[in-house]
Amino acid sequence: MSNYKYPLLAKPSGITLEQHTQDVVSEGKLLLKQTPFVVEKYQERVGKDLTTRLERVCQYHDLGKKAPKWQTACQKDYEAFLKWQSQYGGTFNEYSRTENAGRNIRKAGVRHEFQSLRLIVKANLPLPQQAAIAAHHGKLGNNFEERWTNENVSDFWTSFKKESNRIIEQYSLEQSAKAHYEFAGPRGLLQLVDHRASAKEEGDVVPDFKQFSYQFPHKEKSGVQSLIEQHWQDDLLLVRAPTGAGKTDASLLWAQLQIENKRADRLVIAMPTRFTSNALAINVAESLSDTGLYHSSAWFTKFQEQIDAGVIKKQEAEKIQEFARLLQTPITVCTIDHLLMALTLTREDHHLISFNMANSCLVIDEADFYDDFTQANILVLLEILRYWNVPILLMSASLPESVLPTYRKIGYQIDKIIKDTSDNIRDRFEIKVIREYSELSEIIDLLELCVERGTAIIYANTVDQAVMFYNWFEKRKANPILYHSRFTEPDKKDKEQELIDALGKTAWENNTAKGIAILTQIGEMSINISADIMITELCPIDRLTQRAGRLCRFNKTKIGELYVLVPQKNEMVYPAPYGGYDRKNRTWVPCEAFVKTSEILELSPYNAEKLVNLLNYVYSEQDSFSAKAINNARSLKEYFSCNWLINPKQKTATDDTDTNFWQSRNIAPQDVVFVEKPASKFFYNYFDFQRWKLMHSLELPIYLIERGKKQSIIYMETIMIKENEEIIYIIKDGFYDSTRGITFVESEQFL
Repeated sequence: MSNYKYPLLAKPSGITLEQHTQDVVSEGKLLLKQTPFVVEKYQERVGKDLTTRLERVCQYHDLGKKAPKWQTACQKDYEAFLKWQSQYGGTFNEYSRTENAGRNIRKAGVRHEFQSLRLIVKANLPLPQQAAIAAHHGKLGNNFEERWTNENVSDFWTSFKKESNRIIEQYSLEQSAKAHYEFAGPRGLLQLVDHRASAKEEGDVVPDFKQFSYQFPHKEKSGVQSLIEQHWQDDLLLVRAPTGAGKTDASLLWAQLQIENKRADRLVIAMPTRFTSNALAINVAESLSDTGLYHSSAWFTKFQEQIDAGVIKKQEAEKIQEFARLLQTPITVCTIDHLLMALTLTREDHHLISFNMANSCLVIDEADFYDDFTQANILVLLEILRYWNVPILLMSASLPESVLPTYRKIGYQIDKIIKDTSDNIRDRFEIKVIREYSELSEIIDLLELCVERGTAIIYANTVDQAVMFYNWFEKRKANPILYHSRFTEPDKKDKEQELIDALGKTAWENNTAKGIAILTQIGEMSINISADIMITELCPIDRLTQRAGRLCRFNKTKIGELYVLVPQKNEMVYPAPYGGYDRKNRTWVPCEAFVKTSEILELSPYNAEKLVNLLNYVYSEQDSFSAKAINNARSLKEYFSCNWLINPKQKTATDDTDTNFWQSRNIAPQDVVFVEKPASKFFYNYFDFQRWKLMHSLELPIYLIERGKKQSIIYMETIMIKENEEIIYIIKDGFYDSTRGITFVESEQFL
């Protein structure tokens, strides 16, 4: 018989401990019923029943709420809620937004999960289940070591630390991966089902657990799609196929075979950038209804307009977005950075993301091979995924043969790249001109040719140069459309639609194509447009292949015209961003791929076979990574190995792509700049601020922000997000517009 006024409570809302425990148990059973593959793979790899492990941690995870200190505090908080409710008549959600809900629990000085561990000693739970209970509110971390001691549970902390060190001291990435998988299963899934049960108790909508489902939409399979069916059993399948060969449906066919044959239960498609992720997610969604999209601005891309139009409620959109972030959707399209970041294990939810990754099949689409920094990171990802038996498909129009030894070195038994040669000898374009230039006046004849044709695509390597091209065409009223990375998310979306309307497939089919597209790297893969003529600044051969893939994209009977420009500055080649800036000599040093590409290009027609030969020449030594790339990749391994069980003191933000000692990409540090001043300096909560941020901000390199401050173009403003003060950068009126983006220029730095 309880001495409390109310039954034993789980929350200040009044939900009982008995009810909440049953809700979590039920949610756990529902999850595993919908994902039988996860249970089977866990049994196969660990030799333990995940169903039993998850059910037991669900039963015991909140047992510590029976502790007198915690329960007394919760009863007081419930009493306070009832008092407020009798006066205002609202729900607990409404109460928690206006009052200090749960203040007595916070003052009680007792962690219920610690007390749960103490109360289940007699149950003799294995350490992975103890860790799941300890971690379900994110307190299994070095930041909380003192609290474990203060609450007399240091014996449990010592056990976790001892096990953590036992694995770390083996200096084996494979052992760390295997141990992490065993622990992350019950750990990540408990947190997931606990959150879902709580959301349902509060009346929130949560996404259903859905299974992968795909129907091939075409009557016949293309060359690459047929090849996929022949080689789907490979652990790492490398596929080279030209642009327009049907790689998206090929990847979905491959995933279908993995899932039907119980090698995975969901698909993750990792793209080089968030812009390519957007384009692919839209494309994939035409064949599949339930596709998750996750990256730093996916919210605006996928949900904001629907919320504003009343199509979906904000609360529901938040839950769907979270599902995608956790790789919980049947198909998730994300950036490579998101997967790499999860391997740092610098957030509690990284354990669930990694576990879900381990139960997926992964498609990596069009990775940049000139960027050894990213490639070295990807090798770490592939090595860990090999230890988890994750099937991987790496697809690209520009996949060099030199990658084979690199992948063999990390343990893959792979002897060839699967090639779609069905359309290899058709001439796709002809390089008409290769010309050095430093001023637009030196290429007037080429620019005039674009005006005369009425449709063209121009690729500039830097934003500054793209803006110069735009200004020239605008003065001649030639319908230029400028697209680079320095627009706000709403303006990017409008730009993409404007480009598709002007030069997309429908426009060409209806004979209405018109306009000059001026793009930077952002438009190499993400925009499905075409023109018969293209001007491009010199870039590594894999990037050039991607750019040229937009020539005569919708008409295989035509041969595109390509005009290559070699940028010059101070009578020297200006390769930015394909190289490094030598600050001492104040000059750019081009990367090897840029130099080799410049040496082999010639005035002649090009087919897919010739491009592949050039690609293999340029990247003949893919295995030679820079010291910086090697050291950075080693840091990623160390993060994963050291943090496999206990979270580090460093806690990263949701959308971070680097840590204190590791970066996903070798780019200059960036920060957010707002293109207008907020109407109010006060934001009710962080979500309201994020919503405004997505609508009105972009990212700039720190050095450019500093230059903008010195020129009095960028200034700082202090705002309040709830009780927290934050300083933001704002660009002055007149230096940003939806047509050009940021309009002040830089010198001797890359974009």
